[in-house]
Amino acid sequence: MHKYGCGDPNVLDVLLLALNAAGGVYLFVLAAGALNRPRVPPETPPVDNYLVVVVTVGTERVLPALRETVAQLQRLGLRYVVLSSNPLDMSNVMVVPRDQDGNKYRAVRWFVLNYARPDTWYIFLDDDSYPLDAKFLQDIAYYGARGYVAGNGVLIPRPGRSALAYALDWVRHFDDLTRFRFALEVLRRPIFGMHGELLIIRGDVLRELWPAMGDTVTEDFRLAMELVKRRYRTFQSRTYVSIKSPNSLRDFIQQRARWANALGDAVRYRNPAPPLSTALAAFFSAAIPLAATYGPTSATAVAAVYAAVYIYGSLKARRYVIDVLLASPLELLAMLAGLINRTKRFYVIDKT
Repeated sequence: MHKYGCGDPNVLDVLLLALNAAGGVYLFVLAAGALNRPRVPPETPPVDNYLVVVVTVGTERVLPALRETVAQLQRLGLRYVVLSSNPLDMSNVMVVPRDQDGNKYRAVRWFVLNYARPDTWYIFLDDDSYPLDAKFLQDIAYYGARGYVAGNGVLIPRPGRSALAYALDWVRHFDDLTRFRFALEVLRRPIFGMHGELLIIRGDVLRELWPAMGDTVTEDFRLAMELVKRRYRTFQSRTYVSIKSPNSLRDFIQQRARWANALGDAVRYRNPAPPLSTALAAFFSAAIPLAATYGPTSATAVAAVYAAVYIYGSLKARRYVIDVLLASPLELLAMLAGLINRTKRFYVIDKT
């Protein structure tokens, strides 16, 4: 048997070479993203031509989280409207007509066609997410003056009823500080997609893209692909946005399975980044046992970084480290299940 780096290459040599090459690129993306923090002068005046839009189905299942979101927007003194599928006993509510509703994409489409103004910036929130500060208004002013048309906040989870789901959700925070920041702040193109939480977009671009992009259950990702396609420039806001973690592993799995639809959209838009990063995550995890025999590679370094993130999540959630690490493949497995059985319906997780 050939040893790594010696003699004629065999299958194992090629595999180890591929692991080092892919892992090296992945580590570069993580490091470059982490080092390129958004920098906006603190004296930048905030924009005034904005509106925060909270999108909700407006049922009992989501009301506790929605009330929490509205209360935070009021504390920050932000201008907002609640776009709801059902009437609600609160102020600033806009109810979507039944024949124009059906999922988040259609509800927002109705709003865009009837109310969105080209000279206004829109900040979209899900009903269980809220910004922790208003710095994003300064970010809009700074980047907007330089020709940027869309941006995203940084996700940070808060506990739901499932401590395990909360622990696993910390990987989303890490990805925002690395991979997504690399896309938004280095490439200035949202190649990995965008979140619906603190999704910032200029009104004229919103009116151009949203109605034309087609019905979907992964509307935020498809919007990102349209921005990439048209070479619009994007930014990452300094604002952290609090997201409520799923209340159960069932909701966690259903949520991730729905996200698998985004991989199909990526293929349709000829964007290899999302499916490639998902495939590499599985590839790196599967290659961990090779390190015991052939030594560490850059791929195992990537796996170690993500293991550290899951360990951090377990400490935040006060869970045993071992069960969080054992549960960590659930995200990939749920997305695989979603690819096999692609959902056509927007699954509303429990937010009570």
